Amino acid sequence: MTRWDLIGLACVLAFGAALTHHLTGGPRGPAPMSDPAAQGPGVALGSEWMGLHFKGERVGLMHLEKTARAQGGGYRYALRTNLRFTALGRAQRIDLQVDADLDAALTLEAFDFALGAGPARLTGHGHVEGRAIELSLDTGGQTATRRIDLAHPPVLRANLGPVLSQQTLAVGKQFVFHTFDPLTQRDQRVEITVLGRGPLAVMGREVQAWRLEQRVGGLVLEGWINDRGEMLRQELGMGLVAVRETETEARWGLTEARAGRAAPDLMRATLIEVPGLPPSLAGRARLTLQVAGLDLAPFKVDDRRQALGGDTLVITREPVGAGLPLPVRPAPEGSLAAEPLIQVGHPAIQAAARGAAGDAPDSVAVARRLVAWMQRTLTQQLVPGVPSALETLQTKVGDCNEHATLFAALARSLGVPTRIAVGLVYKDGVFGYHAWNEVLTGDGWLSVDPTWGQIPADVGHLRLVYGGLDQQVALLGAFGRLKLTVRE
Repeated sequence: MTRWDLIGLACVLAFGAALTHHLTGGPRGPAPMSDPAAQGPGVALGSEWMGLHFKGERVGLMHLEKTARAQGGGYRYALRTNLRFTALGRAQRIDLQVDADLDAALTLEAFDFALGAGPARLTGHGHVEGRAIELSLDTGGQTATRRIDLAHPPVLRANLGPVLSQQTLAVGKQFVFHTFDPLTQRDQRVEITVLGRGPLAVMGREVQAWRLEQRVGGLVLEGWINDRGEMLRQELGMGLVAVRETETEARWGLTEARAGRAAPDLMRATLIEVPGLPPSLAGRARLTLQVAGLDLAPFKVDDRRQALGGDTLVITREPVGAGLPLPVRPAPEGSLAAEPLIQVGHPAIQAAARGAAGDAPDSVAVARRLVAWMQRTLTQQLVPGVPSALETLQTKVGDCNEHATLFAALARSLGVPTRIAVGLVYKDGVFGYHAWNEVLTGDGWLSVDPTWGQIPADVGHLRLVYGGLDQQVALLGAFGRLKLTVRE
């Protein structure tokens, strides 16, 4: 059994890849490299390369190629990212690409994206219609479509720099943008403050650059851009930094950095050490923690299992109670619904659920049988991708995010109201980011951890949010800030 999963890392990668304005890989063809020192207005066609660094070590590279569209004006941005790292001793690889069509004013018109991570692959296409996006996702051999209505015309976060460069920049000025991230399928508010202007060392020479503060998703990050909005240096959170480089530095520097030694372990950056506890909390009835470094009030903390008072959080293991007869009606909003990556109505999901649950008469009995079936059937393995219930059912491989997503699809297909809980879990002296489930019973919501085989989950489970990757990005603000101390 793996102790942790890649949920924290997945959040950072989804956020960072979209924010940075450059996602990488190899270029589609030869293209001249734009000069970061050139300060003229407008879009400079060509290539931009960036190296990804984690606490001083290379872990990946990024590439952006900008071309003019042959018909209709506007631009085509081809963005690629390759990331190589270690997660608790296992080598991991993530490949992400986004191709965006922009009009002459840099307004987003359409985009395609693809994410490859381990055995998982997710592809999709989006088309902008006014203040809405028609989105299609392909995973597990199935295409799901949805319409996302937005409060503001969507701006791809990857194009935020050039859009910002169209404004009049001055020290102290503030800007607010509403950006769209195709991986999390949500729009997000980005607040930018111009902190200063001065020289920055880029590719062996000094470049005049704007220093920016960015507030997004609970994070406060710094970035540096030139007058064209090209990113020269960008903090991504969790110790990750993207730095403008030459193609040779970005591509071959990574190869040389990895020669003969393991890649840095990004996963350990998300762990929180908490001394004073035994290796496992499986038999404990209550846990009292002192919280510091982060205000938990905006998170989904309080319920019958968790109680937050000031800086004190008390977690009590809830009784299982009586299950609700099936199908459960009425059900809380969204708790039985299909989602693009929770394919409740797919025949394969429904057949697997019926086979696993058999004649289970109520919500608790279904949860027990599904957990037992998943423990027998799935291989626990770190998968740094976007979880899909159908793909996990096909591959039979995944970490906690895959387990929680598949469990939600199976249980909902049988009429059991189910939601995904995301937060922290304790083992062997540290808390790590984790996902599990909750099902509705006669006494309320009951915690269920299909990865660890626990009903209810032990008191080492500290829930912060509900939902998939679109909600999990809220955890970014907790990385490196949340401190926990045992009180009882």
